[in-house]
Amino acid sequence: MRNILMILVVVVTAMTSCNNDKQVLSNSFDTLQKESDSLLQVHTALKSSHSNHLNNYTAITENMAGMTLQDSSWLETLATQQVILKNHEAQIQKVELMLNGHQELKANFPNLTTEEMQAQIDVMTTDLEEIKKSQTELTAEHQNLEQQLAQISEGLKKQTLTAEAKQ
Repeated sequence: MRNILMILVVVVTAMTSCNNDKQVLSNSFDTLQKESDSLLQVHTALKSSHSNHLNNYTAITENMAGMTLQDSSWLETLATQQVILKNHEAQIQKVELMLNGHQELKANFPNLTTEEMQAQIDVMTTDLEEIKKSQTELTAEHQNLEQQLAQISEGLKKQTLTAEAKQ
């Protein structure tokens, strides 16, 4: 009788401990999910900024087509920007995949075992750090790219005005 009672106490303690662990992990996941949602908003803004910059880049390159340029470094700058923009597109797609994975995990998270929950939380934490780093880099690079495009655009305007004044 005493052994049965002891076994019941151990089983109840184990079940209570497991439920507490799951609750703690669920709370951690909820916190990470809020952070993921916040980063998704930043990502959406960055994606929009990237799209606008790409449109500006395309417009300038089309305007320059066939022109005799006063400053040949503009072409080099635009070629560099093209490479950077393609890299940004790849980073944006990678971040979207991670954020979509977080959304998919949300529906199934309560059905996971404690070990699976912990593993998913660890992966999500790593993902969120990578996303933050990527977004910081993209933001800084986009500011630099926008300044370069503004300088080229201003130079093209001056060149056009000078050419019109000579005619």
